[in-house]
Amino acid sequence: MTREEFAKFLKELKTAKENNQDIDAIVKARENENVYVYNDACFKRIFADERNIALTKDLVNACLNLVGSDRIANVKLTNPYIPGELGYKSGEPDLVLVNERNDGEPCDRISLEVQHEGSDFYNDRLVFYVARHTGNMVASGEVPKLKNLQLVSFQFFDAFPWSMSHNYRHTVQLRNQEHLLFFEKQTITIIEVKKFFEQTSAFAEARSRLAQWLRAIDTLNCET
Repeated sequence: MTREEFAKFLKELKTAKENNQDIDAIVKARENENVYVYNDACFKRIFADERNIALTKDLVNACLNLVGSDRIANVKLTNPYIPGELGYKSGEPDLVLVNERNDGEPCDRISLEVQHEGSDFYNDRLVFYVARHTGNMVASGEVPKLKNLQLVSFQFFDAFPWSMSHNYRHTVQLRNQEHLLFFEKQTITIIEVKKFFEQTSAFAEARSRLAQWLRAIDTLNCET
């Protein structure tokens, strides 16, 4: 289903529940349709399920453009899906994973977020997430030794308008005025989903793993 179709479906379920109607009948009528993957609860139900961990790893590696030995491999879900949870929007990230490395390198903390509506303070929210994750890496009294933090934001609005940037994937890090990297352990990866599909001609030949993922999810969302 599209976002609009899925919202209508959820509204039907809510109305049926409030009026003590047959919810199963409503679900039955749509049992052959796909859910809207980018819905908070659906996204977590799919990618925060231990049974789908191979899919989750592939999506994360695609988002971070990791290949070869740099790929994440030893992933553990820190907020796995719990059957029955509704996935209400809150101040918590949609999905958080930890990737242990065996070569003595700091482990990776990876957070995935989906946001449909833009606002003047959404960038503040992303930086707040970075600060919260960073603060949770070090116990009180310990010498700070930070993990690699990768925060991925799927956005349905432009972080950088087309007039400013012809990219749909952006990596944001701490750099100085000469654009030299100051701190490599914190990266925000912004994926502009809307831009990818609006600028059809620009990305028609894109063959990256991320581009394939975006097209696959879009196909599922539009298929009825």
